[in-house]
Amino acid sequence: MNSGQTPKVRYASLDKLLERLMDARFLGVEYLNTFLLTYRCFTDGHTVLGYIINTYYDALAKLPDNGVPESPSYLPKNNNFEKHSPPPRPSISSINSDSVFMAAKYYSEVAMRVFNVIKSWISKYFQDFVSDPSLYQRLMIFLDQVGANDSNMTQCGRKAVNIIRRSLALQEASKAAYPLKEIYETYFNKRGNYCCLSLTVDCDVLARQMTILEHWSLTEIQPNEFLDKSWVKDKEKAPNICSLMQRCDKMSNMVASEVLAGETASTRAKTIARWVNIAALCRKHNNFASLLQIVAGLTFSAIQRLKYTWAIVPQEMKNSLNTLKDLVSVSNRFKNMKSEIKRCDPPCVPYIGVYLADLISIEEGVQNLNSNGLINFAKMRMLAHTILEIRLYQQTYYDIQVVPDVIKYILVNCSNALSEDKIFERSYTLEPRNQRPPSGSNDSVV
Repeated sequence: MNSGQTPKVRYASLDKLLERLMDARFLGVEYLNTFLLTYRCFTDGHTVLGYIINTYYDALAKLPDNGVPESPSYLPKNNNFEKHSPPPRPSISSINSDSVFMAAKYYSEVAMRVFNVIKSWISKYFQDFVSDPSLYQRLMIFLDQVGANDSNMTQCGRKAVNIIRRSLALQEASKAAYPLKEIYETYFNKRGNYCCLSLTVDCDVLARQMTILEHWSLTEIQPNEFLDKSWVKDKEKAPNICSLMQRCDKMSNMVASEVLAGETASTRAKTIARWVNIAALCRKHNNFASLLQIVAGLTFSAIQRLKYTWAIVPQEMKNSLNTLKDLVSVSNRFKNMKSEIKRCDPPCVPYIGVYLADLISIEEGVQNLNSNGLINFAKMRMLAHTILEIRLYQQTYYDIQVVPDVIKYILVNCSNALSEDKIFERSYTLEPRNQRPPSGSNDSVV
């Protein structure tokens, strides 16, 4: 540890971690962000909120009783929300003025820490309260009681409570603010008429709409879905990750299906060239998710074996595809893609599999508890570092206008793409083994 740095927690009991969370002497955001992001690995929201509320009323109890109506005590974890009387407060006549000043100063510091922690929790991880209505109810009761009964609160404290309430209102309003949710739920995994997008929609329009669709899907993922390998162990706890990964496979199948929709080698070669252009434009828009999906679709063995088709794909397009293949290669755990992502400025849509692989490595390589039963907070920092990088990309938005008709066709085509077996079957139908070169196979593709 360097001189002047705040000491970092490596191992600690739950009580000590909660104590550190509420200690006004440690104002750094790293610990706060790590705790709020990873506490689900070692405790639950009611335990955390109960400790926060208890801390507030413990500080209030140290103030002298000056005739102010007593505030209710903290609310217990059992969801029984009736009000309780706090511990008796000392009479103002029994303590000297210095003690009164110190108690008031301590209360003010604790109150601000309480409100700052709650505000951070709401603004960054509001889903905790959405998924647990009793936790939300408990928080609202606390805020109501504090605002109605605590005359000791400073003007700054009241302002903090008002900010929390505004944050709650904004978070509530934003739950239905995404313009793509209704389109996605209506058209994804639905049967419909297939349309060869790459030949009917401008390449850049398609690349932009794929980018906004992928970014929206990324923003739907909640932080808790990244914990404890939920997308592998319990898919119900990671619905948005699982949905995104499922669609990733279908998008690759869609690209392959569009190539195979061409009855002639010339048409197929033209489709390949168009998708290579779209992939390059996705890279331009920092959309590495769609880039990988397109490259995967074009490099299926069922597509690569179409030798008469590839014979008339321009060499320039082949070279471009090879460059993109190197960029999204899985070698060294996506080393090239990671480097490219780190060099780009947000907004960006990373391929989520890059981070899932890192999270699995952390989860499997490091235990949550040490041999003494203490929580491994160093591991929590490693998890948080990876997840917060994803959060950066989730929270930096594209200035791209949604074109509903194009999004709809992407989803319909994705949902109705050929399965892997059908892709191989179609490939061998179009270019059987030992087939003679078809007439016109030397046509050039513009």
